[in-house]
Amino acid sequence: MAFGLVRKSKYEEMQRQRDELEEQIKILTSELETLRKEVTELRKETKKSRRKNSQLQEETNNLRVQREELANSVEILTKERELFQKTIRSLSWATRKRKKTKP
Repeated sequence: MAFGLVRKSKYEEMQRQRDELEEQIKILTSELETLRKEVTELRKETKKSRRKNSQLQEETNNLRVQREELANSVEILTKERELFQKTIRSLSWATRKRKKTKP
């Protein structure tokens, strides 16, 4: 009789352990699914970030080219201004000289 009770209690203990394990499996499966969704979202975000980074890099390169073009234009305009100032000075000098020579 005691042997039969031990077996029954052992069986009940094993059933309880099985139920606990099944509950843990449900919890872990749910957590796994949540983590998979997070990984999927993170991959999407990473892909989006890479695209945005690429766009920003392209914009940066375009802005560098524009900056170089503007720097060249400023340099050209500065040289032209110097040339015009020299021309204006020469014309002013020539005008003053004519006024002095004309009685």
